[in-house]
Amino acid sequence: MKTRNASIKRTVMLILLPLLLVGALQRRAQGWIFIDTSQIPAIPIDGVLQTASDIDRVIERNFRNYAAAFALANVGGYPIGDAYIGSFPHMFFGVSLTVGCANMKYFDEDVAREENVYPAYAPNPVLYFGFGLAGGFDLLIKAMVFSDTMYRPPISQKSAKLSKMNLYSFGGKIRKNLVSKKEILPNLFDFGGVTVSAGGDFMEGIIAINGNYEYTLRNISVNPPGGLYNLDFDAFYNFNVKWAMLSANAQILAYLHFLWIFDFYTGVGFATTWGTTSLRGSGVGLVSNVILNPTAPIGTIFAVASYSKSPRFFMGLFIAGLEVNIWVLKVTAETMVNITNGKDISLQLGTRLQF
Repeated sequence: MKTRNASIKRTVMLILLPLLLVGALQRRAQGWIFIDTSQIPAIPIDGVLQTASDIDRVIERNFRNYAAAFALANVGGYPIGDAYIGSFPHMFFGVSLTVGCANMKYFDEDVAREENVYPAYAPNPVLYFGFGLAGGFDLLIKAMVFSDTMYRPPISQKSAKLSKMNLYSFGGKIRKNLVSKKEILPNLFDFGGVTVSAGGDFMEGIIAINGNYEYTLRNISVNPPGGLYNLDFDAFYNFNVKWAMLSANAQILAYLHFLWIFDFYTGVGFATTWGTTSLRGSGVGLVSNVILNPTAPIGTIFAVASYSKSPRFFMGLFIAGLEVNIWVLKVTAETMVNITNGKDISLQLGTRLQF
C-alpha cells in the first residue's frame, strides 16, 4: 500500500511541477508606442511624447484585464443543471454564450477605482452537446468556428469599420456522477447528486478594426510662434486584438431540485491557463490649427503600438447556476467567480434540448 501511495505522489508531482513552472514563466504585460514626429518640425517633441505616454499608460492598464476576461470565457460553455444525463443513448444539444468579465470591482462603490481603468469583456459563443456513457459517466463537448466570410457584423462607420473577425473555440470534459439523486420531500425537494468533471478548452480569435477619427491634442507647445495651442488631429488608424487560450480545468458540483421545474447547482473548481492576448495598431494623422495656418496642415504624426499580456496561470473558481426545465427544453444561467482575485467573473446563458 505504501508503495502504491508513493507511486501516486510521484505521478502527481510529475504532472504539477511542469504546470507550475510554465505558470511562473508566463510573460508579463509588454507595451510600447512609437511616434515619428519628423514631419512636424514646428512642434517640440516633448509635447507629443507626453500625449503618447498618457495614451500608453491608459491602454496598458486597461489591456491587462482582457487576458483575464478571455481566460474565464475560455473555460465556460457547459451550462448544464443535471448531475447525470443518463446512459447512452440519452443526450442533449444546444447553444450557449459565455462572457468573461474582468475588473468587476469597478462597480463596487466601496472600493477605490483606478483612474481611467474600466471593466473588460470577452465573449465565447458555442454549440454544445453531450451524451451519457456507462457507469455514471457523461461526455460534454463544445465547438464554434466563426469567420467574417460567413457573416460580417454590421460595424461600418467612419470612426470604426470591422475589417476582420474570426473565432475558434473547442473543448470537452468528462463527468462522473459520484452521488446519485436522493429523494427528500416527494414532488417538492430532492438532492440531485454530486458530480466531478475534468477537461480542456481552447479558444483563438482575432478582431481587426480600422477607421478615421478626429480629436484634439490639447495644450501643445508650438514654437514658433510660441505658446500653448489646441491642435486638430485627423487620424487614420488600424488595430487588431488577437487571443489564444489553452486551459485545463476540474470541478465538483452539487445539485438540488425544487418542484419539477427548478434545478440549482453550486460548487468549486480550478483552471490553469496558457495563453496571450495581444494588441497591434498603427496610425497616421494630419496636425492642423487654423490660427497657425488656416489653409494647410502644419505636420504629420505617424504612430505604431504593440501590447501583449498573459493571464495568471491559476484560477480558483466558485460556480453557481440555475436551470429551468420545460419538458425537454432546458434554459440555464450560470456564473463562475475567480476567487483567486475576487474581481473577475463569467456569465453564461445556455439553452438545450435533452432526451
